[in-house]
Amino acid sequence: MIGPKEARVTPAQSRAAYAKVAERSFGLCEGCGTRQATQMHHRVYRSRGGRDEVVNLLHLCSDAVGGNVDGCHGEAHNDPERQIHGWSVPSHEKPRDRPVLYRGAWVYLMPDGGLEPMGGVTW
Repeated sequence: MIGPKEARVTPAQSRAAYAKVAERSFGLCEGCGTRQATQMHHRVYRSRGGRDEVVNLLHLCSDAVGGNVDGCHGEAHNDPERQIHGWSVPSHEKPRDRPVLYRGAWVYLMPDGGLEPMGGVTW
């Protein structure tokens, strides 16, 4: 059964989500935690219906300008292992329900920009 369509994300909501994720990352890659974060990554790719929402975004490192061919952002797109780590999520799944390997720890990304470890204690 096909459910109701979700409302489009407005430009203001997109800007707010990007700002919240940048705040969550403190400017460091949310993948490796060692390099400067330079690009936003959609866990469910935009081309597959991924939305500009805090739980769907990771702030990742990359040296590429206008592309995602290196660093953690490149790995998120090119390495099938990253689906296992939650960096990329199939379009039929909800990113909120899929934990992500975040700087070496398994967490759930929260809509408010927080992190919830798989054990249940909120950071």
